[in-house]
Amino acid sequence: MAKKFVPRQRKHKVIAREAREAREAQQTATEDGAISTPQTDSNAIEILPDAKKAADEAKRARMKAELKGDAKMSSKKAKRLEKYIDKKLAKDENRALLEKLAANKIDTSLFASSRHLGTAKETKREMMSRALRERAAGISQSDENILFEPRTDPMDDSEDGDSKSDSPIPNDAHLVQRNEQVAKSEETNASKPPASSVMAGSGLKRPLELDDEGKPVLRKRQKRGGVKSKISGKPQFISDIPVDPSSDHSEGENEIEEGDDEWNGFSSDEAAHGGSGESSENDSASTSADENTSSEDESSSEEEDDDNDENTAKKRSSAFKAWAHEQRNSALGYEPSTNGNATLEFTVPQNFKPRPIEQEPLPLELQPTKDTGRKAFSVIVERSHDIQEARIKLPVVAEEQRIMEAIHNNNVVIICGATGSGKSTQVPQMLFEAGYGSPNSPTPGQIVVTQPRKVAAVSVSQRVSTELGDHSNTVAYQIRFEGTASEKTRLKFVTDGVLLREIGNDISLRNYSAVIIDEAHERSLNTDILIGMLSRTVKLREEMAKEDPKISPLKLIIMSATLRISDVTNSTLFPSPPPVLNIEGRQYPVTMHFSRRTQSDYVDEAFKKIIRGHRKLPPGSMLVFLTSHNEISRLSQKLKLHSTGLKSASYPKIRFSANDGPLEVEDIEFGQTDDVTGTELDELQFIGDEQDIDEEEEAEFDVPNETGQAAPLKMHILPLYSLLPTREQMRVFEEPPEGSRSIILATNVAETSLTIPGVKYVIDCGRSKERVFDPDTGVQRYEIGFISKASANQRSGRAGRTGPGHTWRLYSSAVYERDFQEFADPEILKMPIEGVVLQLKAMNLKHVVNFPFPTSPDRQSLAKAEKLLQHLSAITSEGHATQIGKTMSKLPLPPRFARILLVGHLHDCLPYTIALVAGLSVAEVFIPESQAIPSEENNEQEFRTNEDLAAENERAQARRKYNEVHRNFRSLDDASDAIKLLQVVGEFAHSPSESWCTSRFVRFKALQETQKLRKQITTLLQKDIPAFANLAFQERLDRPSAKQVTALKQMVAAGFIDQIAIRGDLAPVPPEMYRKPRRAIDVPYLPLQPLQTSSRSTAGDDGLTDKAVFIHPSSNLAHYSPQELPEYVIYSGLQRSSASGPLDGAKKPKTRMLALTDITGAQLAALAKGTPLITYGKPIKEVPAAAGASTRECWVVPYLRAEGVGGQGWPLPVKKVTQKKVLGKGWVTE
Repeated sequence: MAKKFVPRQRKHKVIAREAREAREAQQTATEDGAISTPQTDSNAIEILPDAKKAADEAKRARMKAELKGDAKMSSKKAKRLEKYIDKKLAKDENRALLEKLAANKIDTSLFASSRHLGTAKETKREMMSRALRERAAGISQSDENILFEPRTDPMDDSEDGDSKSDSPIPNDAHLVQRNEQVAKSEETNASKPPASSVMAGSGLKRPLELDDEGKPVLRKRQKRGGVKSKISGKPQFISDIPVDPSSDHSEGENEIEEGDDEWNGFSSDEAAHGGSGESSENDSASTSADENTSSEDESSSEEEDDDNDENTAKKRSSAFKAWAHEQRNSALGYEPSTNGNATLEFTVPQNFKPRPIEQEPLPLELQPTKDTGRKAFSVIVERSHDIQEARIKLPVVAEEQRIMEAIHNNNVVIICGATGSGKSTQVPQMLFEAGYGSPNSPTPGQIVVTQPRKVAAVSVSQRVSTELGDHSNTVAYQIRFEGTASEKTRLKFVTDGVLLREIGNDISLRNYSAVIIDEAHERSLNTDILIGMLSRTVKLREEMAKEDPKISPLKLIIMSATLRISDVTNSTLFPSPPPVLNIEGRQYPVTMHFSRRTQSDYVDEAFKKIIRGHRKLPPGSMLVFLTSHNEISRLSQKLKLHSTGLKSASYPKIRFSANDGPLEVEDIEFGQTDDVTGTELDELQFIGDEQDIDEEEEAEFDVPNETGQAAPLKMHILPLYSLLPTREQMRVFEEPPEGSRSIILATNVAETSLTIPGVKYVIDCGRSKERVFDPDTGVQRYEIGFISKASANQRSGRAGRTGPGHTWRLYSSAVYERDFQEFADPEILKMPIEGVVLQLKAMNLKHVVNFPFPTSPDRQSLAKAEKLLQHLSAITSEGHATQIGKTMSKLPLPPRFARILLVGHLHDCLPYTIALVAGLSVAEVFIPESQAIPSEENNEQEFRTNEDLAAENERAQARRKYNEVHRNFRSLDDASDAIKLLQVVGEFAHSPSESWCTSRFVRFKALQETQKLRKQITTLLQKDIPAFANLAFQERLDRPSAKQVTALKQMVAAGFIDQIAIRGDLAPVPPEMYRKPRRAIDVPYLPLQPLQTSSRSTAGDDGLTDKAVFIHPSSNLAHYSPQELPEYVIYSGLQRSSASGPLDGAKKPKTRMLALTDITGAQLAALAKGTPLITYGKPIKEVPAAAGASTRECWVVPYLRAEGVGGQGWPLPVKKVTQKKVLGKGWVTE
């Protein structure tokens, strides 16, 4: 049944209606001329007098005026204010009521609980409690019989015949009577011989029941109604004192209680056994009845007792009770015989040693040092007062004792320090002050600290050098291109690749005494290899230290902020788990603000957050995380347009679209009013329009201003990404101009490596651009995806370094919990690892699968890497490194580039080869056309202004200049992208200026790196390869000849011999094409290794996207006609862009190859000789040879075919080869 519709009651409407009705009633009364009393509502909860109502309304109005003031507020805030005032008035009224109640106090000590109403009889305890309260209040004085009882002699028998009278007997008469009875009992006992079947004294004490271990069995007391008897089955002592069976039991009970008082709460045996010791054999029935009655009385009294009495009874010592009974028996003249319940005596062995008392283990910092033979050594460092104060505030300094004791006692230590703990700068100084690195100490080797990024290695080394004061000259750094190490160096900061290269030369690392791996949570490829290698180096140094005392063990310290401990503590790396030290960070509280929904356009969402936050937040820098420098440039442009739009008077009027120019309404020039319709204005969205902003989104920026300073009016926008020049990167550490707020737009570089001062607010898009490598297809692509939870926490931590901060996350909490991983995948699972395999093979490691990786890569990836090294002639088919491979491993380059260098000395091309390899090693030398040429505005208006025409002319000129520059770069060779890159590197060497790079649309920082890399490669070749000992660096290169250009193209092909593609229409089996391509970028090429994709063809797809690759639009070959394209193309890699547009699957993105150079079939057959890629057919023409010769020359057809692929392969031009006759194999091509 549907619910009845009930209209919603509006509070403000009800109040207005009541006020209106009151006014109408007053007017009616006035018109009638009579004084009428206001009509009250009979259903009201409380009817207040008019004076009280008036006072309350006045108080309410006064409070509202004080709280609200002159400020304007929304309806939601006004409702919250009304609720606050209601609660405040209710509290004041309750407080006044409590004060009135406190003035009237009533004595409630004689009040009784209503739960006892209707009970038939009071218990003894309740009766005594009531009598005590009445006595204290002075109400009743007749409570003597309840509170007091007559005292009797404890020596009197409870069953004596004279005790019938209720009158108390004086103590002296009792003593005389008691003495006479004792004398008579002694004479009777002396005249009668003891019975043989009765043990004397056994009736005084109940025998203890013992368990199997000899301990007494303690039974619980019987409650009321119990039937279990306390009489023991063993024979008891029989007394001769006569007992009157008609004696009253109440007096016996009184005497038992008095006996308890005499023995300090321990009852006598007669009381314990209910008088069974004084009964005769003739009245056993009477004795049983008396005992049952006594048991019931005792049970009744026990039930009335408190729980404390029961606990006290359990704690009574049986040893003391036994002693008391023994003293009483001796006083009465009894001598009880020993029974089986006596204490057992155990024989103690002579060599018995008691177990030591268990104690709690001492903390790690208080445990004695295991290596007691270690000599104490320290280095005194003098620091300035400011630096010393800053160090003391770091949390890791307080843990110095615990850290150093753990390092002294263990060769491997893991330190998990939260963000801001100071581990990166302080732990190396702790080792230095403890003597590590000092020549005269027991550990004279240097201290080396690895960093995953070059910027971090340089900046941290400079900070540590400053803090070491008078020992600042002992700190140095070594990165890929430069270094400051000298003979005085004792503490060195390096990148992980540098240390990995040193391990290749010396596996034992004799020059070092301690290795610190910092930022291990980034899990870079080199970091994982380092951890695996050092796990074996530590064990090797430990064995060497046992054989030679002069060699000290190597200390390995792994430091991280967020690390999965299970990855670095597994048994494959370390047989015994190393100790893990958790260090708290100096982290101020950071408030998290999640978005209500996750927007797809996070750049626009970040723009809105920045504008609102800059307008409302107190002073403090703002750090915004984005995915790439393209997004940073786009957002920076929008922010600058918004900030400059506020001063439109000083700038020419420019038209903006609604998407790219979100300015205020009054700052946009629309032209004539008649040309703009109302519908078009409705479609424009303006960020500054307060009516379109949700109140909740505005409230999230209501942050209390603790400094009291006004919010800055200007924005100081700073970009920060890896390709930015160093001078521009350092600007983020400078103070912003006065009256401005720093808005830092950064990639994930600012996540861990850099700590930017003054950041209080963080805006996190929750995404990053990562390079994804598909090991099946060999395709590398850049994808934007969600980061991990650990990275999100790292980003949020940037706001809490100097004080309390706030983080606005541009995603919802549901997305955070559902789509965010706990930790990011290690880089070793996402990158090609042939360089790692080559390094391990050069160290004579035959089976790379057995290497202790922290996270083991896929076996298939390792197998593919070994195949590539076989194609490059770096390893044999058995898996051993060749001489070429060992030489390649010495170069800090990928195996492909190292292979190019080893053949680059032919035709005097080595200087050009070095420059070419340096250019290929640096990413993104050329600025893309989309960034070099200004983007076209999406102008939907029908008219065009002069500014539109000027912008269009500017774009056309920039495009013409861009094409002309690239045409000049192709002057050496029009088809090879590698030779084009060589020409750029060579021309930059003649004019190494930033202005030259700007005019040629190339990156100045990238070309600077090529120059540094040229010098380093030249030095390495001169030092490590004896054939190049006389090699000298040539800064400026001459133009190469045509013969050298042809040789350089073949050298490039030698390094990428397995990455070759044939034009589709010239292949042995051409692919089926439904239409003829009109552009070069649409011509399909078939790679040597087929693409392994599982995607199905979609509507309108001819199937080429699954098996063919296409030329990249930025390649030199893209300007060719389809008929002019070469037959074979060598490429450096494959890329597949992400699907854009609607998700209907109508169009699938193509796989593009990054072409390097063209090559002929004859050159390809010569370069592939001796590799598994080339096979030869049967001789088609034989050259006559002498009879009986073991060799012959013949003409054969070479075939190029990838391993594991069916078919004969691609036929190459006929070639003349020499074959040798081998027994059992026939003729084999040499």
